[in-house]
Amino acid sequence: MINSQERAKLISLSHALRDLVFVGKENITDTVVAQINDNLYAHELIKIKVNKNVGYSLQELADEICEKCDCILVAIIGNKIVVYKETTKPKFAHLLKK
Repeated sequence: MINSQERAKLISLSHALRDLVFVGKENITDTVVAQINDNLYAHELIKIKVNKNVGYSLQELADEICEKCDCILVAIIGNKIVVYKETTKPKFAHLLKK
């Protein structure tokens, strides 16, 4: 888990990121889970853009993503979900420890 200061730091870092994964009307498929895992491994902090026609609420969708990908929900901003997962070669972990 991350505390509120770490969450705020990750949110500020996420503003400069572009959307890497798109969730469409078919919701969370195996392909989407694979894309999220690959991008989390490569980037550690990612933004996921969610189509407005998704049948779930964004919170339910974010909870499902975090459960399937074993990552931490950082924020839900508009129709975007920001998630974080520390990797073996962390990019942002040293920023969170300060």
